[in-house]
Amino acid sequence: MKRRIFWSIVTLILPGALLLSAAVSLAFYILLSDSAETVGGLVGIFAASLPVVFLFAVPALLLANHVAGKLTLEIIKTLSRIDFKSENEAAYDELYPYVRKLDRQKRENDERCAALAGRAETIEAIVESLKEGLILIDANGLALAANKSARDIFSGIERENILHICREPELQEKVQQCLTGESTELLLLRNGKTYSVFLSPVYNGEAADGAALLFLDMTEKLKSEKQRREFSANVSHELKTPLTTISALSEMIAHGMAHESDIKIFASRISEQAGRLINIIEDIIRLSEFDEGGVHKEYSEFDLYKLAESTIDSLKDNAKNVKVKLDGERFDITANYRMFDELLYNLVENGIKYNKDGGLVTVSLSRADDLFQISVSDTGIGIPEKHLPWIFERFYRVEKSRSKKTGGTGLGLSIVKHITEHHGGHVEMESVQGAGTTVHCIFFKRVI
Repeated sequence: MKRRIFWSIVTLILPGALLLSAAVSLAFYILLSDSAETVGGLVGIFAASLPVVFLFAVPALLLANHVAGKLTLEIIKTLSRIDFKSENEAAYDELYPYVRKLDRQKRENDERCAALAGRAETIEAIVESLKEGLILIDANGLALAANKSARDIFSGIERENILHICREPELQEKVQQCLTGESTELLLLRNGKTYSVFLSPVYNGEAADGAALLFLDMTEKLKSEKQRREFSANVSHELKTPLTTISALSEMIAHGMAHESDIKIFASRISEQAGRLINIIEDIIRLSEFDEGGVHKEYSEFDLYKLAESTIDSLKDNAKNVKVKLDGERFDITANYRMFDELLYNLVENGIKYNKDGGLVTVSLSRADDLFQISVSDTGIGIPEKHLPWIFERFYRVEKSRSKKTGGTGLGLSIVKHITEHHGGHVEMESVQGAGTTVHCIFFKRVI
């Protein structure tokens, strides 16, 4: 730019300088000549004056160059003072429209850049906070970007080929299928978890130029579905058993197939099975309420020790040859009274059912600051170690024959666990086969 301005100024100054030097040289030569006739005409005068013209032209050229350089530097200096990061005042009136236009375009560009930067930050924050893993790959399968959830699933993702990141044959096949322009999905097992992977092509014009891979953790959902299926199967089985007994005995009585002496026995068994059926249904309803979050707090303040005394007293008839003892201190808690009554009832009842003749069930209540604990131990048959991880699962029984004999539904300990967790606590169990079992319900606040 500087060179262009310089030669533009030279072009403007030089012709005038040359004409001026020629005129001065010619006049000077004529004055010095004896007469115009001695030269032989105008052409002769011009030819004879050429040496003088050149003598004056050289200084004129040097002067033109010097002036052009000075003007060029002044113009460039003025233009260089324009700050494109802030608003400017035009150094020359002729430049004012252009400076205003530059300022307006700069403001518009700054606003667009700020909007784009804000949008990019928002999108990045949203993508990073997704619980689902997201990986973007190019047409060659190279991972261009991945969010935190995807980086937790895979390590060293970016700038690596997706086929090297995960060598599952099915995933590799689906990636190739997606890069041809077809959306697809699959279930992927990785690190003990099950992911539902959705692959969608990204188009540049009509051709697929890459793909987006979305990883959804389906582990808990599949586990819940499995538990739901197992629960439905177990419920059907548990309900069918007493209903079958009730139906068979009722039919025998209705068709006169039972002797008079047997009717009372049959009626007693029908009543027993109907009671068992009611207990199962009530337990199922209680667990369903926990699952659906429909259990209301309905908390009140009460004496836990007094509640334990009442529960033990209500089970005296069931105890028979088993002694039930209450230890610990008396203190108040704020919780759901009915639920704690049910929790104590289930624990003490299990301690009695699965005990030995002459055995002992001990209910212990303790506290430390806000923390309090309910422990129920027995001297019964105990539980083999291999069964402990599943003992709180619904309908899980260690000895099915003994459970049927004692009338257990297999839901008591599951309800105990749900009640404890509903009040912000957790359950622990210790058991030695043949020596007895202890269940600890630990709560972290006396005012829930």
